[in-house]
Amino acid sequence: MNRIFTCKNDAETAFYIESRMAEYQDRGGSFTSPGTVSDYLRILVHYIKHIRPAAEHNMDSMLKLMGASYKEKGYRTPFWAIIRESAAANPTDELFYKARNVEREITNEDLDEIFSFMEYELLKDPDNKESEGFLGTLAVCRVKYQQSKVRNIRMKERKHKGEKREQPVFLAECERFAKEYTPERIKAYLDRFILGQDESKEVLSTAVYNHLLRILHPEEKLLKTNVLMVGPSGCGKTEIIRRLSELLPLPVVITDFSGIVATPWKGRNKEEALLNLYIKAGKDLELTECGIVFCDEFDKVIPAKLYSKGGDINQELQGQLLGMFEGTDIDVPLQDKSSADSIIMDTSNILFVCAGAFEGLEKIARKDYVKSGIGFGSEVEKDENFEMTGMHLKTEHLMEYGMKPELAGRLSTVTVLRKLDRDMMRRVLTEPEDSIISRYERELLIDDGVKLTLSDGALDVITDRVMAMSIGARGLNSVVREILSEVLFEVPSMTGVKEVLITEGAARLEDKATYL
Repeated sequence: MNRIFTCKNDAETAFYIESRMAEYQDRGGSFTSPGTVSDYLRILVHYIKHIRPAAEHNMDSMLKLMGASYKEKGYRTPFWAIIRESAAANPTDELFYKARNVEREITNEDLDEIFSFMEYELLKDPDNKESEGFLGTLAVCRVKYQQSKVRNIRMKERKHKGEKREQPVFLAECERFAKEYTPERIKAYLDRFILGQDESKEVLSTAVYNHLLRILHPEEKLLKTNVLMVGPSGCGKTEIIRRLSELLPLPVVITDFSGIVATPWKGRNKEEALLNLYIKAGKDLELTECGIVFCDEFDKVIPAKLYSKGGDINQELQGQLLGMFEGTDIDVPLQDKSSADSIIMDTSNILFVCAGAFEGLEKIARKDYVKSGIGFGSEVEKDENFEMTGMHLKTEHLMEYGMKPELAGRLSTVTVLRKLDRDMMRRVLTEPEDSIISRYERELLIDDGVKLTLSDGALDVITDRVMAMSIGARGLNSVVREILSEVLFEVPSMTGVKEVLITEGAARLEDKATYL
């Protein structure tokens, strides 16, 4: 079998492997899936001959790759991760491109059969000292493989002929949900909690509905529609996702992407978001691979930050995110980077929603919008009337901002959220279901049977204080909490109090609340 490394090309290698496999089967050996086994061996040899140095073009390397995990840059990398890295570095290589399908198809049963096949090949010449040494290597590698086969090789249970695989419970729940909730009904649910931002609520409602359809009808090969949300702090980006997470029958996680760096650089890596999703899904991998990841503060990964040895770590991170968003298999460490415990997660059916303020992006879009005017007067008029929406943002604008073209192309749907003006902020304070004020009303009523009342003047003061903070609706809770802190402390100890009135003076922290 060591002669395999003298084959002149891939076709000759394939012929040699298939001839050896045919002889093995004639002698009583068997393969559950001979085509998959042949492809696997071809890819393995191809990798050694085209990527590894000449000194490693031997049976010893082949056996070690079959059974071992390799240390690379301080973290453990199984065989398939090495092949995926090779495919990324050689995008036109046909065999590396094919490797992804082989990875999906191969099972632990196939690998067990391959070890037996290799043992047969080595035992054919018992007097060969070199073969004797390889047999020792084979035994060691086989033990290592057995110890970690679930981690290194994706286990896929084959269906027996005529056997119908039982549908996972979460898919049945998704089916029921899709029948009950159209995009309009999903938006109607969001309307109960979030005022305004109709464009974004419609976009997200449609995106999650289509996400469910992709999961339920994989044979239709529906397009994946990752979403980019652009809007200032406190305008409702996170709240939309939070409310969707309460409604949907799929796991949804929110991960702060500020501070995320490229793998394997020291710090928080993109795999953190996938691990959070895995935990949220109750460590059910199949459910995890259909979930939704909300990448908050996503604009923070775009500006270039040079590291000391040269290069752009953010460009490297964007390249890695490209594969994750489009769909690839990613090794997700279950603990720290030095741990060998990991899972291989397919992101093809994970919906990614990215959000950030993207300060300066509106200026880029405005400049392009104004240029489309005719004459000086038209430009002035267009500049004054400009209000950025998702329709205004183009891939070119994101590229000018600093996003890689390929990554911008994977965020196929863009929506813009508007900054809350004073009137909208005043409404947000009291009108939505589960508003900030209603939460404190419930707290006092449930625990102490006390009614909470705020005067119009008090509501105006709260609105003005929040607007002055320039962080949008995020400031509402801190301001209201400060005003009510004394009330929440005193009321539980009081008797005979039926109502608490917050006047304008109390809202300004100049007077005490009135107890009635």
